[in-house]
Amino acid sequence: MFAFLSSGTELRRFRKGTLPKISVAVLLFIPLIYGALYLWAFWAPTDELKNLPVALVNEDVGAERDGDILTAGDDVVDELLDGKDLDWQVTDAAGAAEGVSNGDYYFSVTIPEKFSENAVSAGTDTPSQSVIQVNYNDSNSFLASTLGKQAMVQLRDTVALSIGDQTVNTLLVGLHDAGSGLRDAADGATQLADGLDTAKAGAGDLVVGLGTLADGTVSLNDGASQLATGASSLSSGLSTLTSGASTLSSKSAELAAGAGSLATGANTLKDGTGQVAAGTAQVAANVQTMIDTINSLPAGTPAAAIVPKLAELQAGAAQVQAGAAQTDAGAASLASGTGTLSAGAGQLATGAEQLSSGLSTAQSGAATLSTGAGSLLTGTQTLVDGSQALLDGGTQLESGAGQLVDGSHTLADGLTDGAAQIPNDSESLINEKSTIISDPIVLDQTWDNESSSFGEGFAPFFIALATFVGALISWLILRALPTRALATSASGLRAVMTGFLPAMAIALGQVIIMMLVLVYGIGLEPAYWVATSAFIYLTTLAFLALQQMFIILLGSAAGRVVSLVLLMLQLSSSGGTYPVETTPVFFQALHPYMPASWVVSGLRELITGGIDYRLWVSVALLALVMIGSLAISAWSASKQRMWTIARLHPELTI
Repeated sequence: MFAFLSSGTELRRFRKGTLPKISVAVLLFIPLIYGALYLWAFWAPTDELKNLPVALVNEDVGAERDGDILTAGDDVVDELLDGKDLDWQVTDAAGAAEGVSNGDYYFSVTIPEKFSENAVSAGTDTPSQSVIQVNYNDSNSFLASTLGKQAMVQLRDTVALSIGDQTVNTLLVGLHDAGSGLRDAADGATQLADGLDTAKAGAGDLVVGLGTLADGTVSLNDGASQLATGASSLSSGLSTLTSGASTLSSKSAELAAGAGSLATGANTLKDGTGQVAAGTAQVAANVQTMIDTINSLPAGTPAAAIVPKLAELQAGAAQVQAGAAQTDAGAASLASGTGTLSAGAGQLATGAEQLSSGLSTAQSGAATLSTGAGSLLTGTQTLVDGSQALLDGGTQLESGAGQLVDGSHTLADGLTDGAAQIPNDSESLINEKSTIISDPIVLDQTWDNESSSFGEGFAPFFIALATFVGALISWLILRALPTRALATSASGLRAVMTGFLPAMAIALGQVIIMMLVLVYGIGLEPAYWVATSAFIYLTTLAFLALQQMFIILLGSAAGRVVSLVLLMLQLSSSGGTYPVETTPVFFQALHPYMPASWVVSGLRELITGGIDYRLWVSVALLALVMIGSLAISAWSASKQRMWTIARLHPELTI
């Protein structure tokens, strides 16, 4: 059978008494308590950064942009306060510096005076990044500074989005203004294009009109040529007509003279003819009378009676003969005039023939002239039409040219305005602006007391742990209260010091060895080397005295168990790793009462620098723990001079 199942197993001695049973329960739960406490304390510290007190200083005076006042600093403050990522405490520069120095704030964030001015400087000739000043103090908490740096990176990125909007907006305003000019230029270019289109169309019409005009000019030239030929023929015909007309005029004069003679003869003939007519009329009358007389005579009248009548008839006939003679003379004159007239008429005919020939030539020339004039008319009309088309094209060309001029002016003005709005930066200035646009926020991080390494930042916590564990191991080897001292008449204090003095000597050796290894082996460089060693020694003595008190007061086993529990509570509540504000309220409540909290605080100031009242408080409290523990141990030792059964046979021993 296995030993743990036998009745004589080690567990049998825990069956009697209350304390052994409690110790068994503690044994069962110590791993859980250790694990649970650590997990509980450090379950999600980064989620509790909202409890981390951080100073927030806003010194921004604002800036003016396009007539509007920009207060980027106020915007950032409002955004941070609304976000509640940290426990922001708005204060002034002096309050922030003092608070970071004495531990009221883990670090401070300052928005400088020219924050807004720099936020809108990307569009100027002196671009500058907006700066957020952060001041850490590792003597407050190294991990708080580490978390703070991470938080500040997030803060920078968040603020960069907001400030980036301001930076880009400043550039976009300039580009918008330039865009207005460019849009005007585009409108002008459109007008210019329209004018060019119109001018092109007008030029096309002008070309067509010029072609038509050229054709009309050719036709006009041909018509003019024909007109010239016709005019020449007309001139020749008219010349012939003039010559014929002159001859006709001359002959007409001769004809006129003959006609005058003819008229005279005709008049004479007329007169003779009149007389013949009168005589003939008288003869006729007489003859008629005679006839009538003869007819009235009785038959058988003698012819003698007719003779006088016949004599009268003869006289009448003589008159008729005289008249006839005159008529013959007139007729001769008339014949002579008629000859002359006939000759003139011949000449007139010849002139008329020449005139006819000239007129024919003139008619032919006139016909040619008419044809040429028609061609000239057609060509002229074509010329008119071409000229009109040319005029219309010229009008369109003029209109297009006007639009072209207006558009070119608009384009020039727009491009000028746009060019004025778009900066003509040098390559170096462009690089600066590019840097600012891509990274508008820069963190200016400073430290009052900076840890040189991660190990240095955590050294206070591990040294505190080391000194407590060193004291715990020491009392496992050494007797907290030697029984021989109790057998004498020595006082309780002397009896306690009998056990404490050897522990002090060993503690001194522990401290010396640890400091030598930390400084020369690992490379720890405390700001105050000797003071750090002395403080560590004081810490070791305080922990030795405290654990000695537990052992003397509660017994060897219970005292050591209490020491282990205290160690566990101190590790999770001392604030040596994560700031205590990031732990649950339970550990925050324990923090001021745990000796390790004062040890960590004092060692931070001695190792990283920046000594203030907190160091002296730590020294005083550790001294008080040591002296108070020794006093309680002395009092308890004085009570233990009388041995009892319980002391001779304690319920629980180690």
